[in-house]
Amino acid sequence: MAGKAQLDTLEAKGLIRLAATRPELEYLFRHWLVQDAAYGSLLKQERRALHRLVGESLEVLYPDRGSELAGVLAIHFSEAGDTDKAVEYLLAAGRYAMERNAIAEAYSAFDRAATILPPAADSEDDALLRRRVEIQLGRSRSGWTFRPTEEIIGDLEAIIPAAERLGDLELVAPLHLGLAMARMGLGKRASDPEVKRSLDRITEIGEALHDPSLRALQLAVIGLNQIFLGPIRDGVTALEEAVPMLEQRQDFIGAAFARGALAMGYAHLGEFDKAEKAARYATELAAGGDLIAQLDAQIAESIVRSERGQLDEAVPIAQACVLRAEETGATACAVVSSWILGDVYQRQGRFQEARQTLQRGADLALVVDRTMWRPSLQAWLGTAVTALGDFAAAEGSWEEALMTVRSIGNRVGEAGILWKRAEASAQRGDLDAALADFGAAAAILEDLEARPQLARVLRGWGQSLRDAGRDAEGDATSQRALALFESMGLAPEAEAVRTTLAAG
Repeated sequence: MAGKAQLDTLEAKGLIRLAATRPELEYLFRHWLVQDAAYGSLLKQERRALHRLVGESLEVLYPDRGSELAGVLAIHFSEAGDTDKAVEYLLAAGRYAMERNAIAEAYSAFDRAATILPPAADSEDDALLRRRVEIQLGRSRSGWTFRPTEEIIGDLEAIIPAAERLGDLELVAPLHLGLAMARMGLGKRASDPEVKRSLDRITEIGEALHDPSLRALQLAVIGLNQIFLGPIRDGVTALEEAVPMLEQRQDFIGAAFARGALAMGYAHLGEFDKAEKAARYATELAAGGDLIAQLDAQIAESIVRSERGQLDEAVPIAQACVLRAEETGATACAVVSSWILGDVYQRQGRFQEARQTLQRGADLALVVDRTMWRPSLQAWLGTAVTALGDFAAAEGSWEEALMTVRSIGNRVGEAGILWKRAEASAQRGDLDAALADFGAAAAILEDLEARPQLARVLRGWGQSLRDAGRDAEGDATSQRALALFESMGLAPEAEAVRTTLAAG
C-alpha cells in the first residue's frame, strides 16, 4: 500500500502518469527531464543494484523471451557492471536483429559488445577469445553492406590469430571467407597473394572437416568475381559446380547467392532461358533467407531483365531493390541496384532520372569504398549528363574510371566504360573518338563472349560509321549486330536494326 500511495502522490504532483493497468500496472514519467533528474539522484551503487534487480527479474519473469528482450537485458547488466552477462545478451540481441533483417540494429549490438570487452591481453581464457571472434564475425556480417571494405578487412585480419588459437575451424573458415570476399570486392583476383592465402586456408579447413560446402562457397565467390570482372565463361563454370554442392548441403542462403550470380553470368552471355531459370530459383531460395540474400536475388532478376531488353520489367524490380536497400542500410546493394536502374533509365531515354540515380549510386559507392562499381557509375553518369547537354560536368568521368578498372584488371568494366564514352563522343559529334572506343569495347566484349552488350555496341558503332560517311562499314557492322540480336531472340532490338538498314 505504501508503494501505491507514493505513486498516487507522484501522479498528483504531475511527475508521472498512468500508462496501463493491464496486463500489468505501468506508469511513465511525464517528461524525460524528470526521469533524468530522478535517475541522477541515485547513488552509483544504488543504480547498479537496481539495474541488476531489473535484469534478473526480467530473466525470471520472461524466460521464453530471452532473444526478444536481449537488448534491454544487455543495458541493465551493462549498467549493473556485469560485463559477461551484458556481452552475452548483446550477442543474442545482434543475432536476433539479424534474423529480423535489422542489420543496422544488429551491427549496433555487436559493436557495443566490442566496446565493453576488456582490452585484449596476451593470456586470455578460451571463453573470452571465442567472444572476441564471435563479436567480430557479427560486426562483419551485419556491417557488410554499409561499412568501408578496408575496415572490415582490418577487423577480420586482427581476430584471425585468436580464432586459430582456439583451434575451432568452424570459426576460422568464415573469417577467411569474409576476407576473400572483401578483397575480391575491391577488385582483387583469386591469384592475389592475400586472397589466395584465405582461399587455400578454406580448402584446408574443408578437407579437415570433410565439408564440401566450403569448397562450394569458395567456388561461388571466385565465380561471382569473374562474372563481374571477366572471364565470364570461367565464372559460370565455377558457379555451375558450386550450386549443386550448396543445395545438397541445404545451404539455402549460399545457394541463393550462387544461383543469383549464375543467373547474371548466363544473362551476360546471352543465354537467357538458363538465366531466367536460375534467377527464379534464386528468388525462391532467398525468400526463406536473410535480407542480403533477398536483395541479391532482386539484383540478379533486374540484371536478367535488363540484359534481355525487358526494360519496363527491369525498372520496378531495380526501384524496389534500391528503396529497400536504402531503407535497411544495405548500402552496397543500393550501389549495385542504382547502377542497374540508371542504365535502364538511360536506355529508355530518361536521362534526368538516370543522372539522379547514378549520382546517388556513385556517392554511396564512395562512402562504402566499392571500387568495383564506382567506375561504372561514374562512366554511365558521364554519358547521362552529356545527353542532357552538360558537357562540362562530364569532363574526366571516363578517364578516371578507366584508370581504376584497368588497375584491377576489370575487363568487363573497361568494355562498358569505353562503350559509354563512345556514346558520349558520338553525341558531341566527335566521331573519330567514338569509333575508336566502339571498336575497343567490341573487341573486349567479343573476347568475353558478352553477346548482349556486344550486339548493342555493334549497333552504336554501325550508326557512328554511317554518320562518318563510311556506309559500307556501318552496314556490315550493323549486320553483325542484327545476327547477334536474332540469335538471342531479342526481337525488338533486331527489328530496330533492320529498320535502320532498310532506310539506308
